[in-house]
Amino acid sequence: MKLLIFPFFAEMNIREAKIYFDQQCASLFDKSEAEEIFIRIAEELTAMSTVDIKLNTHLDVDDAKLNEMIAQLSTQKPLQYILGYEWFYNLKLLVNEHVLIPRPETEELVRWILDTIKTTHSSTPTILDIGTGSGCIPIVLKKEIPKAEVAAMDISQTALDVAMRNALTYALTIDFIQGDIIDPSFITGKKYDIIVSNPPYITIPEKAEMNERVVAFEPEQALFVTNNDPLQFYTAILLFSEKHLADNGTIFLELNRDYSIHTKQRYDEAGYETVLRKDMYGNNRMLMAKKRPTDVYQ
Repeated sequence: MKLLIFPFFAEMNIREAKIYFDQQCASLFDKSEAEEIFIRIAEELTAMSTVDIKLNTHLDVDDAKLNEMIAQLSTQKPLQYILGYEWFYNLKLLVNEHVLIPRPETEELVRWILDTIKTTHSSTPTILDIGTGSGCIPIVLKKEIPKAEVAAMDISQTALDVAMRNALTYALTIDFIQGDIIDPSFITGKKYDIIVSNPPYITIPEKAEMNERVVAFEPEQALFVTNNDPLQFYTAILLFSEKHLADNGTIFLELNRDYSIHTKQRYDEAGYETVLRKDMYGNNRMLMAKKRPTDVYQ
């Protein structure tokens, strides 16, 4: 890769830094993305809000840190990994290369879960998040429903370490479990009112079409299915739920939009009442699958 050579500035104010950033990153981002990224960098360098940054463009920034960030961006490293955190549901969460970067679509799923719990469940639901990564889902659920009993599972201990640090930041008690949903025998006997997951669902052939920033830096284990079946983990969750979803319990899933109908059909065929929901971009992205009550007459 061609190395960028950055000039040294004795001083650079925010306005000059923006011009410089745009010049250096013109080939990396489109105009709107560059604007968003620069604002986040400026917030980090100045410890000011977006509004204050725009009102104080005469203030200086740390040139060395700015150049360091631009150098890392030039390798396609995601900004969130450079900063070391991402905002999710107004919470600042630690992220690194061991966990997926939380995304707005997942926040939409969490809002749907919260709305559903508040209208159809007690104030003390039992909740399990499968493939928790940074812990963004269970952390928000526990914070918003303090009396909930929340557990979170991931196959990666390094991911769980990140999730545990995030939970500790907000003084939340969550049961973190290392395990593989493909072989979940270690949870025998436990039942949950809510099971939620944003599992791996990308096949290897799809990898070539993905953004380099995702493929090169985000953890493969959290992105790709192992057998080229995009429903692999949805099927495993379905099998797991046969034993571990409470009566009248509900499953919430984030979906591969290209296989959303197939996933819904799989749960329909298993006897669940399902609802498919679109995300902010109009894609089928979320599924709610409610367990039908056992028919006492059968």
